[in-house]
Amino acid sequence: MTSAAGDFHVHRFSSDDVAERDRLAFVREVYGRVIVKLDIEPHADSPFRCRTVLRRLPGLGLASIDCSGVHTERSRAQIDSDDLVLHVRSAGKSIVRQFGREAVAGAGELAVTRSSDAASCDYDPGSRLLHIRVPVSALAPMIVDLDAALVRVIPADTEPLRLLLKYAEFLQTTDALQLPDTRHLIVAHVYDLVALTLGVTRDAAHVAKGRGVPAARLSAIMADITENLGRSDLTIDVIAGRHHVTPRYVRMLFEKENLTFSEFVLRERLARAHTALIDPRVANLPISNIAFANGFGDLSYFNRTFRRRYAASPSEAREAAKRGRN
Repeated sequence: MTSAAGDFHVHRFSSDDVAERDRLAFVREVYGRVIVKLDIEPHADSPFRCRTVLRRLPGLGLASIDCSGVHTERSRAQIDSDDLVLHVRSAGKSIVRQFGREAVAGAGELAVTRSSDAASCDYDPGSRLLHIRVPVSALAPMIVDLDAALVRVIPADTEPLRLLLKYAEFLQTTDALQLPDTRHLIVAHVYDLVALTLGVTRDAAHVAKGRGVPAARLSAIMADITENLGRSDLTIDVIAGRHHVTPRYVRMLFEKENLTFSEFVLRERLARAHTALIDPRVANLPISNIAFANGFGDLSYFNRTFRRRYAASPSEAREAAKRGRN
């Protein structure tokens, strides 16, 4: 299935959508040879499976992949671009080969290939992967030694890599890529983080630290907050400590969005509580339980801030949702 918004395209592809007897041939031809320009050979001891979401926009490609054990190979005849391809797995191990080199990458580690030359990869069964593609023409001026960055393992605990992966995760769960005005900024942020990960020049580092790094840190902090809304210790000091920055730096990140840390936390807690209040599956759950589960320790404060935001009390919002379903 494909969806598009201007020059932004999303392709969702799953071998489960095809009859089992036709899966391998379909994936090889449509996904392998047409979409990603690769030959695909499944491991003999692994039942074949391939589920992929591709996000493409000018200057950037993101692919999240869940697959069985496979061997992939790009021949010279299939070369149609000159991109850096960043291979990262969240589960499983991969072996990447190119230019007579070999890199064995585990979970969270990065290996990089170049799409302008033949290459091959082997993925363990149950692999979950992220591929990021960026044009060499855009990144080469930002990187100190491009050749040295290819087909070598970058450890999972490398700070720019961790920021890059958090930002890529954010891009796969947000509507930001749907907005034409933000796409060029997002692409620039990714370039900054890729360059910092691979070895950035002094000038590019100065730009990246004022552009891509703050954007990635803010998205990671926001994701951390939304994952922990129910915690009573969700304070700016705790969040800053977890992300190895100062509370002042966190405040600065939010100020650039014309927002404060406290405003963001309250907004997200109220939104989560509102979602629960109108959910028929928890219609009998006491409102106080919903408030406490979303980090509100004071019911009067919850009721007051909820009414201010939604122009209705929590009980009124729940009743209105019930009437709408009937």
